[in-house]
Amino acid sequence: MRKKYISVRVFFMCLLILTVAGCYGKGNENLILPFDSTQSFQLECYYQYINNMHDITEIKLSEVHNKQTKAFSQQETKIPVKGENFLSPYVDINDRYYELGHFEYEDNTYKLIVYNKIGESDTLLLNVQINSYNATENLVDALLLGSFFGYEDIVRFSDFIIHPDYSISIDNYVVYAYEESKDGLSTRIAKDPIPHIYLKEQYKIENGQFKLTSRMEIFKN
Repeated sequence: MRKKYISVRVFFMCLLILTVAGCYGKGNENLILPFDSTQSFQLECYYQYINNMHDITEIKLSEVHNKQTKAFSQQETKIPVKGENFLSPYVDINDRYYELGHFEYEDNTYKLIVYNKIGESDTLLLNVQINSYNATENLVDALLLGSFFGYEDIVRFSDFIIHPDYSISIDNYVVYAYEESKDGLSTRIAKDPIPHIYLKEQYKIENGQFKLTSRMEIFKN
C-alpha cells in the first residue's frame, strides 16, 4: 500500500517543483492577457506541499501568503461558483482567499484568486478561481479555474488560459496511481503516472458573466 502513496506523491512533488522554481512577483497586480497557468510565474510561490498520508495528498497556501488572505463577504458566499466544482459550488464564510491579480473589462473588475477549502471526506482543496465584480464591488459571477487535490489513488488538477479575447479554456486532469496490466485482467502500480485530460471546458466573458460555450468529457481508453 505504501508504494501507492509514493507513486502519487512523486508525481505531485514533481508538479510542485516545476511550479516553485524561480518564484517571484507579488499578488494583487494587473494581469496581462493571455494568462496561461502553465507558464505563469504569478502562480509559482503561492502554495506548498503539506501532506501525503492516509490516502490523501494536500497542498495549501504558503504561510507567507496565508497571512495576507482576506475573508469572503456574505454576498460572495451566496453566489454559486461555476465550473468543475465537485458538487460544492459555494465558498464558506470561514474560507479566506489571496488575490493573485486583476484586470478590467466592460465596466467590471475580474480578480484571480487562490484559496483553500475543505472538500468531500475532509480533503483540503487548493482552488484557483476568477471572480467578476461590478462598479459597486459586488460579486457578479465566479468560475473555478482549477482545483488541486489528491485522494486515495488519484490526483486532480487543472490547467487554464484566459485569452486576450476574454474567452477561457480549462483542461481538467486526473492522475491514476494504478494502471491495467498488459493482459487487462489486473491492475498494477503505475511506474510513471501520466496526467489524463478528463474534461475540457470553454467559457466566454460577457457582461460580467462566465458563459459556458463548450464542454467535452474525455474517457480514458
